[in-house]
Amino acid sequence: MIRVLQVDPDEAFRSEVTTYFSRLDDFAYEGAGSLEDPEAIGAIDQPRIVLLDLDCPPWGGLAVLQQIRRLWSSAQTKVIMVSQTPPGERLLARAAELGADYFLLRPLDLVILEKRIRQLLQPAAQAPALDLSLRQVQEICAGYFERMGLPPNYKGYRYLIEGIWLAVQHPEWLQTVTRHLYPAIGQRFAVSGAQVERDMRYALEAAWEKGNLDQLYEIFPNISPNRGKPTNSEFISRMVHLVRLAAQLRG
Repeated sequence: MIRVLQVDPDEAFRSEVTTYFSRLDDFAYEGAGSLEDPEAIGAIDQPRIVLLDLDCPPWGGLAVLQQIRRLWSSAQTKVIMVSQTPPGERLLARAAELGADYFLLRPLDLVILEKRIRQLLQPAAQAPALDLSLRQVQEICAGYFERMGLPPNYKGYRYLIEGIWLAVQHPEWLQTVTRHLYPAIGQRFAVSGAQVERDMRYALEAAWEKGNLDQLYEIFPNISPNRGKPTNSEFISRMVHLVRLAAQLRG
């Protein structure tokens, strides 16, 4: 059973969603117009999906999102942010950093909403590919890398962008980075897969030693300072998620 929690002040919209999901045998729906305190989310049985209005009163959707991620990881509960107006790239990036899994603009087709929910609940290897050019991925990643302080003069910088682009096209490769992703990058740059792995690791080590740690831990909230930097595959996986969200906003 797919438990869906919707937090949205628009009663008419909640009614539409209630009516639609009530027809589906494998969905259980619960709706709320607001939360008096973001921590009140903890009193609700854990949902698999949260439909969260970006401007839900009185605290706003980002405050509720932050509390959701304190309670449940993305693997446990997917959060779809919903807004009636385009949020802008900075706000979208902040939502992604706090743990949003998807972003939808209203008005929206509820058939498409159901489809997106089912896609989000698929294993990562089954996630749909995105048709993005390397230039599009470079533009999105460059903004994040600059914030992190990831040095562009390192070979690993180029390999990371290439790996993110390939993983956007082949999500299943995130499960087999050594077997598929590193060799594919190496083939494009005429180096070995082992060299790709080393150069990526050196670039991430440089970022965590000399970069902007506040930004790094904000963009990678699941990596604690005690643990240090993420692995190559963790870094690429997180960036693929951020690229997907940015691509949704750009249309």
